[in-house]
Amino acid sequence: MNATDYVSVAERQERVAKLSGDLEQILKTNLPKTRNLDIVILKCHLIIEFMFNQYIDLIAPTEGIIENERFTFKQKQTLVHLLGFPADPLFMPSIDILNTLRNQVAHTLSIDRKMIDKLIRLNAEDPKEANHLTDSQRATWLKHITKILCWMMLGAIEAKHETEWTDETVESGKGR
Repeated sequence: MNATDYVSVAERQERVAKLSGDLEQILKTNLPKTRNLDIVILKCHLIIEFMFNQYIDLIAPTEGIIENERFTFKQKQTLVHLLGFPADPLFMPSIDILNTLRNQVAHTLSIDRKMIDKLIRLNAEDPKEANHLTDSQRATWLKHITKILCWMMLGAIEAKHETEWTDETVESGKGR
C-alpha cells in the first residue's frame, strides 16, 4: 500500500455523487428488456456484483482492492458485510438466493423457479404475490428486486460518507 492508494475525501464525494446520479441510467441500460429468465438472472447478478465493486471501492480506505485481486462474488459479498453494510433481514438472504440462481444457470443450464418464487416471497409485501407466476412476471420481479438491492447499497454508501468520510474527520484527523 502506497500513499497513492488512498483516496481523498473530495474525490470520494465526487465518485459517490457520480454513482448516485448515474445509477438509474446504469440500471435502465443494463437490466435486460427480455423476459428470458436465464438472461435476467445473469444480468441481475452482474449488476449486483458491479454494485459490490462500487461499495468496496467507495468504502474501503484505499482504492484498487477490486481491480488488483480476483475476488469471487461470495468473497465480495463478505467484504461488503465486513466493510459495514447495515444489517438488513432481506439483503443478504436475497443476495444468497440470487447467487444460487446464477450458479444454477451457469453450471447446470437450469432454472429453479421455486427458488425464484422464494426470493419473490422474501421481498414481496404479501408472500401470496409469488403464487402462480409466469416466467415473464418472475423476470419483472427479479429486475425489481435487483433495483431495490442496488439502491440499498447506494444508500449505505451515501450514509457512510455522510457520517464517516468528511473533511473534518478524515483529512484533519479530528472527529470520533
